[in-house]
Amino acid sequence: MQISKTILGSVLILFSLSCIGSEVVGQLNTYFIEVDSFQGNFLQTVWDENNQLVQESRGTIALDRPGRFRWQYLQPHRQLILADGKYLWVYDEELQQAVAKPITEALGSVPIMLLTNPRSLYEDFKILATMNREGLSWVELAPLIQDAEFRSIQIGMNEHGIQKMELYDHFSQRTAIEFSRLELNVSFPKGYFMFEAPLGVDVVGYSAQ
Repeated sequence: MQISKTILGSVLILFSLSCIGSEVVGQLNTYFIEVDSFQGNFLQTVWDENNQLVQESRGTIALDRPGRFRWQYLQPHRQLILADGKYLWVYDEELQQAVAKPITEALGSVPIMLLTNPRSLYEDFKILATMNREGLSWVELAPLIQDAEFRSIQIGMNEHGIQKMELYDHFSQRTAIEFSRLELNVSFPKGYFMFEAPLGVDVVGYSAQ
């Protein structure tokens, strides 16, 4: 492992992007503080350690802070991941099964917490600006907690806000999520983030209050 070369390259990049980086990092932090809700579409791709595509899926996303979101996979299989503020639901239409867990237990350090956590990113991450690519300005977030399920997240932004996220796990696998048709600070109809199991669906882990 070329630790010294990696550190040297990172330092050179940080020095060359010091002015731009501070602006991009500030833009990202402002985005997470000021954007309370959004909805749009996503394309998710998973790449292995050899940069080979192993999975591709599409769907829709909606988020309403604090702690409520709908992550709906439409292709190639239909699956709903929904947080109602108390529980995180995973509903698989093909299996006809819905599994619920308390949201604080289910989420933890999962990257989706980036989208639900209204506090400053500096409280949870080391934040660095990286080189621009794909027409976007990129920021890298490394979790401060040691037991995170991922080692880093890279977020690509433009003048319209966040356009892409890349998540890197401890096995060198990369998950890329590209957003499109995003609408910010939108109002959702009542009950939009409530899960009601269709007739015949097996529900696991939910205890009605």
